[in-house]
Amino acid sequence: MLDSQTTITILALQLLIARAAQKDSLSWWEDDSLTPSGKYLLERLFMVDPDEVGRRLALEAARVRYRAAFGEDRKALHLFRLDQTGEVEFDLREVNLSTIPLSSAAIQTIDSLRRLLLEQVGSPMSYEVVGERFSNRWEIKLKDKSLKPDLVQIVKTLAWATLEGEPGKPVFPYIRHT
Repeated sequence: MLDSQTTITILALQLLIARAAQKDSLSWWEDDSLTPSGKYLLERLFMVDPDEVGRRLALEAARVRYRAAFGEDRKALHLFRLDQTGEVEFDLREVNLSTIPLSSAAIQTIDSLRRLLLEQVGSPMSYEVVGERFSNRWEIKLKDKSLKPDLVQIVKTLAWATLEGEPGKPVFPYIRHT
C-alpha cells in the first residue's frame, strides 16, 4: 500500500510525461487525450468527468507505448511498470486523477519539460546511462549507491531520464531489476 504523497508524486510525474508525449507537444506517440482537441471530443462523449477520462486514456496510451518498447521483459522497471508484480499500478488505479495538478499547456521543447520536471523533482536527478538498447530503451542506474533508493527517488530519476529524448523521438529509460 502506497502512502498518499508517494501516490501523488508518481501520478503527477506519469501524467507530466504523458502530457509531454501528446501530439501537440513533443509528439512521442499518437495520443491527443490531453490536448485541446482531445478535450473538445471528451467533453462531448463523457459529460460527468471528461478530465478524468482524458487522463486515464493518456496514462493507458503511455503504458501501451512502454509495453511495446519492452515487450515481455519483466526485469525492466520503468515509469509505467514500477514493480514486477503490478502492485504499485494496482494501488495507483484507485486515485481520482482529476485531483492531480497538471498543466493543460503544450510542452513543445525538452527545455520546457526540464523546467516542469524541476518544479516536481526539486533538483536534477543523478543517473548513469548503462547502455542504449533497441526501441530507444535506455538502461540507467542510479549514481548514489550509498542508500537503497526508495520508490519516489526511482520514479523521479526515470522521469528525469526522459529528457534524453528529442521531439518526435522518445527514449524509454529503465532500471534493470536483479
